[in-house]
Amino acid sequence: MVRTAAAVERGAYGTRDFEQARAVLARTYGDHVPVLHGDRERFAFSTTVQQTETLGLDSLHYGGLIENDFVLRGDALLVGLMREGGLRVDDGTDEHTLAREELYWVEPDRPQRQWTEDVRFDFARLDLAALTAVAAGLCDLEPSQVRFHRRVEGTAPPERVRWWDSTRRWVAEHVLADDLVADEPLVRAEAFRSLARATVLTVPGTALDRLTDPTAPVPGPAEPATLRRAVAYIDRHAAEDIGLTEIAAAARVTPRGLQATFRRHRDQTPLEYLRRVRLEGAHRDLGAADPTRGDTVAGVAARWGFAHPGRFSVLHRRVYGTSPGEMLRR
Repeated sequence: MVRTAAAVERGAYGTRDFEQARAVLARTYGDHVPVLHGDRERFAFSTTVQQTETLGLDSLHYGGLIENDFVLRGDALLVGLMREGGLRVDDGTDEHTLAREELYWVEPDRPQRQWTEDVRFDFARLDLAALTAVAAGLCDLEPSQVRFHRRVEGTAPPERVRWWDSTRRWVAEHVLADDLVADEPLVRAEAFRSLARATVLTVPGTALDRLTDPTAPVPGPAEPATLRRAVAYIDRHAAEDIGLTEIAAAARVTPRGLQATFRRHRDQTPLEYLRRVRLEGAHRDLGAADPTRGDTVAGVAARWGFAHPGRFSVLHRRVYGTSPGEMLRR
């Protein structure tokens, strides 16, 4: 990848080597664990990048059939428009197949599983601190109250998506592509604000909610990044042998600090949250179990770390109002 030393860093890269592509994507976007399915000869990867201090604009082609566990890292909102191909996303709350020219967005530290086939995307990576400051200026929220909904909580109207796309194209082609223009700090700042405004008014979130309904309740402050990282790690690894030490390491904080953060923002401990996630996993597995195949309550409970079937049964009934045995027989 070739880069310049100007105010805008630019690069282009292409390869048919799957591992090289994985490394480039991991550096740019974060945790990226892809598995290539089918004919390896179909695989191809290419990307172009424009990068300023607060904004990255990328175009990406990812050829082949790929399954990928993905967690966006860093401090930017990733917004993309799928030009062609197929993308199915499962974020643990909603599973959705993206349509062509449909907008896709991801906040940091929210794990998801993706299935892509010969996709082409145009992305924008917007610095979250700068983006939430712009959002706060458009409505009467504090920056800490600005957050963007998961897709299950709202979709972007097509006419707004077209506006967002035209704004991104203008920034990419008429600002960041021209050194004489892009070297001016005020021009770069205004270009970022233009795309940030289009993003706030297109991607569903608390700021757009507030602008649409000024009487809507004001949301509380967003949870800190430390807590989001810990929750994402627990959600992703609950079926594994993890404890407070591993969770704290993933959250990049000391165990004591993590305990205090959970108490302050969730009124529970990290291990209490882990136990609830494991209980939800066991509950789902019971619903899908088949006693005729030898599935048992004790086996499902043990798989999720509940060594005592009787205590598991009491906890399950308290939370779900039914016994594990009743779930298994449905």
